[in-house]
Amino acid sequence: MSGARRLRSLLAILIMLVVAWLMVALIGDLNRVKGLKTDLAELHHARHGLLNAGVWRAQVGAILDRRVDGLILTETSRERVTAAVTELLNGLIRELERNLSQPSPRAGGGWLDQLQGALQQGLQDLLLDVTRLRDRVPEYADTLVEQLAMPGVKERIKVQLRAWLDQAVVADHTDIERARLETVLARHACDEVAACSARLASAITSAQPAIQQRLLTVIALVALLFPVALAGADARPRGSARAPAPHRPAPEPLSPLSLSLLVGGVLLLLAGGLSTPMIAVDARISELSLHILGEPVVFTDQVLYFQTKSIIEVMRLLLESGEPDMLLVAVLLTLFSLIFPLLKVIATFIHHADLGGLRASAVVGFFALRSGKWSMADVMVVAIFMAYIGFDALVANQLASLRGASEGVVVLTTNATSLEPGFFLFLAFVLAGLVLSSVLESSAQSARVSSTPD
Repeated sequence: MSGARRLRSLLAILIMLVVAWLMVALIGDLNRVKGLKTDLAELHHARHGLLNAGVWRAQVGAILDRRVDGLILTETSRERVTAAVTELLNGLIRELERNLSQPSPRAGGGWLDQLQGALQQGLQDLLLDVTRLRDRVPEYADTLVEQLAMPGVKERIKVQLRAWLDQAVVADHTDIERARLETVLARHACDEVAACSARLASAITSAQPAIQQRLLTVIALVALLFPVALAGADARPRGSARAPAPHRPAPEPLSPLSLSLLVGGVLLLLAGGLSTPMIAVDARISELSLHILGEPVVFTDQVLYFQTKSIIEVMRLLLESGEPDMLLVAVLLTLFSLIFPLLKVIATFIHHADLGGLRASAVVGFFALRSGKWSMADVMVVAIFMAYIGFDALVANQLASLRGASEGVVVLTTNATSLEPGFFLFLAFVLAGLVLSSVLESSAQSARVSSTPD
């Protein structure tokens, strides 16, 4: 082995070690951030806020308390309150008179019915003087208004209003939903949602620069690994003959070590692409505001839907669903987007290095040279990108419809759907696999041509 080739091999090994270390750290960071984002979305989910009847009850109850506390009887307000109480008392008297009045005995009715009606009406007139009661309504109204200024009356009013509110609004926050929220708070040792949300948002923000740097470094180093491993080497399969051109040194054959490093780099990209999130679908209401009794009710950062999954997690969920159509999708997804690409890379290595004399194997030859049209990893990249565009447009359209759903309600929405680093790692795997297959298949074709006798 020449000195230059030894130096290139050492450099390739160093690059491979750095890529492996960075990939392990990157996968760990991406999955940790995915967990933080999922927990943060749970803290802000609309089922704990905008869609929670208990939260509405608390906010409306606070408005009623402030309204009762702010009830100060000035001369102007006293007149309005007295008039309202007077009208209420008059209505009650009319209702009472209507309910107690006895209709006239029917013509032809029995003398017993007529006697009963006459006695009931006489007893009513004796015990209840409606005319006198109406005359004293203003006095009663003044007395009731005076009672509003008595100590403790406002508190009793607030207690009664709260009781009516509790009866009108049925709590819908189930134990399961409450347990989700409490689990997130306990996981991060938080007592309040606001403090926990700020902590998670800060952790996510601080992790992003390192993730972006490692992602770009991994892709760049794998790209650098190809020219370092292939420089000055003949990528022909081992054992094939080649006549060197005149006045040109014969290229050194691609060593099993260099081929192993290239295959390892490609497989590391595949591992990163499969085990980290590819796309995040995030639809939320950034602000919803309306007025109740003249006071604003505002909900901010309400998550309507959030999901971020890796390909492996999607496969697992499809398999766990137990439904035949989902199982079929899971099998096809696993077969054509994972198994075939993986076997193709491994078979290409075995075919080129002729490990164990397996180059003549029909299975190895199929996966190494003829399985390209069966490997749908490149199709999957396009499908994921199209799904991202579709989700982005769908979420944007649905959120736009919320903004004009009701007059008097201001709704500001946010569509945070995005491609995640896992997508770019899988894209890098597809490109690197195509380059590796192209180089080795081209060399195999050249070897067959050169070995053909003139």
